[in-house]
Amino acid sequence: MPENILYNNAEFRKMLLQAISKNTFDFIAVAREDNLNIVYINEIGIKLFEYENTPSIIEDFSKALQVSILAGLEFKKIKEALILNGFFSAEIAFETKNNKHFWGRLQINHFEANATNYLLIQIEKIDRAKKAEDKLQKEEQRFGALLDYASIGVAIVNRQQEIVLMNPFSQKLFGYSSEELLGKKIEVLIPNRFHERHHGHHENFHQNPKSRPMGLGMVLFGIKKDGTEFPIEVSLGTYKTDEETFVIAFVNDITIRKKGEDEIRKLNAELEAKVKERTDELAITISKLEEQIKETEEVEIELRHSLEKEKDLGELKSRFVSMASHEFRTPLSTVLSSTYLLQKYTTAEDQPKREKHIERIVSSVNMLTDILNDFLSVGKIEEGKIKTNFSKFNICDCIKELSTEMSALKKNGQQIAYTHAGEEIIWLDESMMKHIVMNLLSNAIKFSHDNTSINIYTENANGYLFLKVQDTGLGMSKDDQKHLFERFFRGTNVTTIQGTGLGLHIVQKYAELMNGSIECKSELEKGTTFTLKFLLENQL
Repeated sequence: MPENILYNNAEFRKMLLQAISKNTFDFIAVAREDNLNIVYINEIGIKLFEYENTPSIIEDFSKALQVSILAGLEFKKIKEALILNGFFSAEIAFETKNNKHFWGRLQINHFEANATNYLLIQIEKIDRAKKAEDKLQKEEQRFGALLDYASIGVAIVNRQQEIVLMNPFSQKLFGYSSEELLGKKIEVLIPNRFHERHHGHHENFHQNPKSRPMGLGMVLFGIKKDGTEFPIEVSLGTYKTDEETFVIAFVNDITIRKKGEDEIRKLNAELEAKVKERTDELAITISKLEEQIKETEEVEIELRHSLEKEKDLGELKSRFVSMASHEFRTPLSTVLSSTYLLQKYTTAEDQPKREKHIERIVSSVNMLTDILNDFLSVGKIEEGKIKTNFSKFNICDCIKELSTEMSALKKNGQQIAYTHAGEEIIWLDESMMKHIVMNLLSNAIKFSHDNTSINIYTENANGYLFLKVQDTGLGMSKDDQKHLFERFFRGTNVTTIQGTGLGLHIVQKYAELMNGSIECKSELEKGTTFTLKFLLENQL
């Protein structure tokens, strides 16, 4: 068969390509130029990048080629090189699937087959000398940068105490140029009176060449080109080559620090004298102040009380804003929604609906009025503006009337039972008593379940009036009972039920104003009993 006919045979070309790819030590792959998808890769290439020859290797390597292998190259530059030179070549660091790195020489050529442009990608693994060369170059650059830009003097001296290198900072420090110092003895930078001592230190250091701060605990001096001496701090180290051992010295000018230390010592002496003088003056002043303090103790106590009251007032205002914003939201929303709906009901047939929303508005307004009254009552109590107005009234009539008024708040099946013992006419502030009973009774209704009884009991005996309100409702924990009468406090199990947390605080204050006291006994889910005791010493 003629040679050209054999080469044009597809099966022959395939076998030829496989033979070349298998017997070369280079990475060989063919990829589409438009999307870099691999269509062929040799086994050497698969192993070079530490992949397994699996059925999905073509797809996997296509992703690797686009994401990591050629990640550091701009494909635009590759195309430009292909057009200009017919090929692209570069030495770059590659990363394998297992995150290992190696240097390789990349060459890319392009060709056309079946009206499609392809890229022939070859990667030759470069000798380790490339890594060594780069490492050496980087180390030289780092070392050069260290010497050139270091903000400390660096001098390197050989075994004969000859200067072999001085960095720019040390040249500026001593006032010499590099040419003036190279090959000179290191003593040129040390005052004459220290030369002999330096020889001893130099020999001792070479006998025991350990890196150490030579100036520790010693006063060292250097001398500039113009003869000026200045204090220095020196740290020493060594390094060896195949031929010789060198000493590297790091030199720091401590002139400013020494000057500061001298100034501090001088300042300390002045301060000691000043402190003694001030101490004597302070003793006299303290004695006078003690006399003034004794004279102003009452004023100080009054100011402290005023400050505490101002602090309490600030806290009250803060908690008022927080509580008001929460408690006003529901009734105001009800008023707003009912008012909006009232506008929709315009016919006579809608009258029942209008009445329903009018009742909701009235109820919400009453609720807001009660909240505001509580806030105003607390404010007046804190300012001391609440005064008692004692008078004779019938306690039984008072409580029965209140029980009737509060019936509208009762839940389904709730009952209010009232009993009294002793004289019915008492001498107390009727308005405050009504407020106390209304608050305790409304709480009992609000925190009790349906079909439960609320018991009210009063007794006039031995110059005291006893008032007891008992329910079988939610109750409260012992921890909550400790804070029960604090302003704005609400039990942890009633936070979802509307309330300001001011009612019981007001009840306690009113009871105290009427020479009374209040106690609470409660247990979770078993109910609560409030007992009040009033002294009736002014009863007629």
